[in-house]
Amino acid sequence: MEVSATEIESRQAILTAKVEDEWLDPFLRTASRRLATRVDIPGFRRGKAPHAVIVQRVGKEALVREVIDDLGKAVYDEAVEESGLEPIQLDDFEIADWEPLTLRMTVSLEPVIELGDYRSIPVAMEEIHVEDDDVQEVLQDLQAQYAEMVSVDRPAEIGDFALVDVEGRLEDRVVLELEQQEYELREDADSPVADFADHLVGVSPGEQKSFTVTFAEDYDDEDLAGQEVSLQVHLHTLQEQNLPDIDDELARMVGGFASLDELQAKVREDVRARREANQKDDLAEELLDSLVEQATVDSPPAFVNRELEAMVRTFALDLQNQGFTLEGYLATADTTVEGLLDEFRPTAERRVQKSLILAKLVEEESIEVDDSEIEVEVTRVTEAYGRDTQALRDALLNSEQVKDDIRSRLYGRKVVERLGETSGKIGEEERPEVVDEKEPPADGEGNVSSAENLSS
Repeated sequence: MEVSATEIESRQAILTAKVEDEWLDPFLRTASRRLATRVDIPGFRRGKAPHAVIVQRVGKEALVREVIDDLGKAVYDEAVEESGLEPIQLDDFEIADWEPLTLRMTVSLEPVIELGDYRSIPVAMEEIHVEDDDVQEVLQDLQAQYAEMVSVDRPAEIGDFALVDVEGRLEDRVVLELEQQEYELREDADSPVADFADHLVGVSPGEQKSFTVTFAEDYDDEDLAGQEVSLQVHLHTLQEQNLPDIDDELARMVGGFASLDELQAKVREDVRARREANQKDDLAEELLDSLVEQATVDSPPAFVNRELEAMVRTFALDLQNQGFTLEGYLATADTTVEGLLDEFRPTAERRVQKSLILAKLVEEESIEVDDSEIEVEVTRVTEAYGRDTQALRDALLNSEQVKDDIRSRLYGRKVVERLGETSGKIGEEERPEVVDEKEPPADGEGNVSSAENLSS
C-alpha cells in the first residue's frame, strides 16, 4: 500500500492510501459473497454465483461500498502504521479515486501547548478567617434540617410553612394557577412577588384572601412581567418549625458527635476547608485565565466541536427542565442551530484552551489525583446536603462525567499548591491557618464545583 501523509493547519493531517489489487481482493471477495445472497443472477442460485460473475454484474464500486466500513478501518490502521503519525481520531474519510482505489483520510493530531514561563505568575493564598458567627450560621442550618414540622391552627406568621392554592387574574383572564403549592413565609421571599408573604400573615387554615400585586418588570413570565394582577389565595394547612436546641443532643443527631464542642470543631474545620478550597479554585481560574493570554495552544477542531456539542446538549436540557424546547427557543430567538453554535463558539474555544493548559500543567508538574481523593471529595461535598446522603454520594461516584469534573478541579488545586510552594507563597510553615482562639482539627480537603474536563 502506498501511503503519504501531509500535516495541515490546526493539528490535522491528510493520509492518502493507494490500495493495491492484491490487498483489496480479500475484501472484494467478502463483498461478493454477501451480495450473492441478495442479488438474482441468471443461471445461478442465490449465493452460488462465482466472484468473477458478481464483479461483472454489480461492478467494483458496489463491492467496495458493501465493505467500506471494514475496508476503511483496515486501510486506516495500515496507513497510520506506515506514516508514523500518532493521530488521536479519524475526522473524515472519503474515496478520492477508483483506479487505483485511493482513500483520503483527515485525522486529528495531539494538541501542542507551549506554556511559557508559567512559574513567574504569582500564586498567593490569603489568610483564612473563621469567626464564631460563621460556625453559628452553620449550626443554625443544621438546626433547621433537624426541625420537626408541627401543624398549627392559628393565623399565619412569618416563618410558617403554608399549603396554598393561588389563582391570578388579569382583566378577567386567568394568568396564574397553582394548586397545593408549598410556600415558606419569609420576609426576604420574592416569589411569586416580593410582598406575597406579608399578605398571607394573619390568614388562618381554611380561609381565603384576595389582594392585588404588581409583578417585577424582569419577572420570568413575560405575560406577568410589570402587570398588576388580582390574586385569590386559599390557605389549606399551616405548619411551624419546632427547632431543636443547639446542644449536645443536636450534635448526636447530626453525626454521632459526643458533644456540641466536638460538632463545633468539625464545623469550624469544614468551613476552613471549604474556604481554602474555594480560594484555590479561584486562584486556579485566575492562573488559567492568565495562561490563556500567555500560552500558545494549537489543537485540532475536534476539541472545540465536542465542547460545542456538549454546550448545546446542556442548553437543550436546561430548556427542557423549564418546560421549553430547543426548537421553540430557536423560533422565538429567530435563530438557527448554526447561529447558536456561533454564539457559543468563543466560550467553547476558551474552555478548550483552559482545559488543555491545565492538562499540560499537570503533565509538567507530574501531578496525580487518585480515585480515593475523588471519593473523599464527594463525601465531603455531599455531607453539606444534610441527612441521608448515601444515595447522592453513590450517584455521583457512578457518574464518569462527575468524577472527571472533580478530578479536574482537584488538579487545579494541586497546581495552585505546587506553584505556591515553588514561589515561596505557600510553605509548610506559611500555610493559611484559621485565625481563632480554638485550634481546629487538621484537614486538607477542599470544595468542588463544576469544571471543564481534561481533554484526552
